[in-house]
Amino acid sequence: MNKKYNNIVYARKRDWMQISGLVMLLGLMLMVFEVRAQEGSQGNTTIFGGAEMTFFGNHNFLAPAGGAQPGVILTERATATISYLNFFGNGLTSTGADDANYVDGYVRKYGTGQFIFPVGDNGNVGQFAASADGTNGAYFHADASVAITNDLFTGANYPVLPAGGLPAFPRTSKQTSIGNIDAVEYWDINGANATPITLTWDAGSNVAALTSSTLSKLVIVGWDATASRWVKIPATVDVTSILGGASSLTAGSITTTASIVPDTYSIYTLAAAVPDLTPTLRITPAQIVGNNKPINVRVVVAEINGVQTSGNIFVTIPVSSHYTVNTYNSAQTTSTGLPVQNTQWAYLGISGSNHVFRYGGTAGVTTLAASGSSAFGFSLAYSANTQSGTENIVVSIFDGSGGELNFLNNKDNENINFSY
Repeated sequence: MNKKYNNIVYARKRDWMQISGLVMLLGLMLMVFEVRAQEGSQGNTTIFGGAEMTFFGNHNFLAPAGGAQPGVILTERATATISYLNFFGNGLTSTGADDANYVDGYVRKYGTGQFIFPVGDNGNVGQFAASADGTNGAYFHADASVAITNDLFTGANYPVLPAGGLPAFPRTSKQTSIGNIDAVEYWDINGANATPITLTWDAGSNVAALTSSTLSKLVIVGWDATASRWVKIPATVDVTSILGGASSLTAGSITTTASIVPDTYSIYTLAAAVPDLTPTLRITPAQIVGNNKPINVRVVVAEINGVQTSGNIFVTIPVSSHYTVNTYNSAQTTSTGLPVQNTQWAYLGISGSNHVFRYGGTAGVTTLAASGSSAFGFSLAYSANTQSGTENIVVSIFDGSGGELNFLNNKDNENINFSY
């Protein structure tokens, strides 16, 4: 059975309630006989403020046949008078959505199984997927830092939606692990039940510019209303997009690595993660007895945000005049079972009191892999005529190295104890 909804306008909520009751009764009868209807729409359908319309079977957007809003099912977005197109049933699908055929506003699902929400905004489809019962959401083709889209009911603009921004959702307020944030679109996704969330993109999303043409940098971010900032949500680019085909810079999908409660964040969008580097310093032996005894130093630089670096990494180590330094390509730390990759590092000399080492641009090495690390080693000899004491050695990653933005974890240190 194929139902086609065309040129239907629900003008009054009272009329809708009567129609809704008949539709729900029909839906229950179909479920009793284990029959699933196939619904189709050609747009020109409006669900006015506070009303709902429900599909009880799989849905297909048919070729639009003219009218005021061909291909589009319109719902009210305003928070106080929001309206919904519901899908009621397990494992339902909605197919045929594109830039000419979609729901301009909010869609809600009741039932189990992943559902791809056929949402869009002002001539742009922007589908997302979720599985949990009761999840609802809408797509906004707008910069979240403005958060204003056109109201097709009035022809004017809505205020900031959803309500609760500052007054919007500034892209400059974010965790340091986040680089560029999508300035094209965002999603309002709601629900109290945990679910994986999948966002999609197309050529208009300009993911290439967002990620500097490195798809592995793409992440999902959510607006944390308590902290008033964007936060990174662990997610993985889908090898095969939920919309079909391989994910690429021009089209694809990305899914959270774990289920989350949609209500945790005010809105969601795409962003690019940036590298985050942290050093580890190890010194052997830690206790020095006697003058001119060698000290082996091992420095490990690790990327901890799952993003490949995008430039040279500079490490500085201030060393006092108490030490004689053997700085270049020393492999002495390998004797302690701590391997190093000295050929990947270049010693650049002394800047002030700092000995400077560089990773990248040497021996064919240009970047540090996502979640990768590299170590270098050198040796010191203590030459002061002091009875005893403690000296602290600090290793620092130069701020901004490798394209990182988080500078809070760029240092490590160890003490050297000496006596005669």
